[in-house]
Amino acid sequence: MITGPGGVPHAVMAQGRRRIVTAILEDWLVQDRWWTEDPVDRHYFELVVEPGRRVVVFRDERRDEWLTHDPALAAPAARARAQGPRDVPARPAPRPARPGDGTIRRAG
Repeated sequence: MITGPGGVPHAVMAQGRRRIVTAILEDWLVQDRWWTEDPVDRHYFELVVEPGRRVVVFRDERRDEWLTHDPALAAPAARARAQGPRDVPARPAPRPARPGDGTIRRAG
């Protein structure tokens, strides 16, 4: 993942090629399971990347990494392990600003 100011995605690596983000359709925060030993703190982005493909990626704030449910965007080692709709690592990116608190809310 290649990000700009504030951690907004500008490009993704897909199948070994850099794909420019042409639009951000939506972004949202999911903060859940705070009462457990494995809470969720994610910032999702629905993107359009060259040449017009829609993808969803998210920043896992607790693990400090970008992930996707789409194995085609995953790093090669993770893509080989991915089976089904698991979270698989995307390319590393600089740490964006932390989202505010709340359970589920629209970002932006």
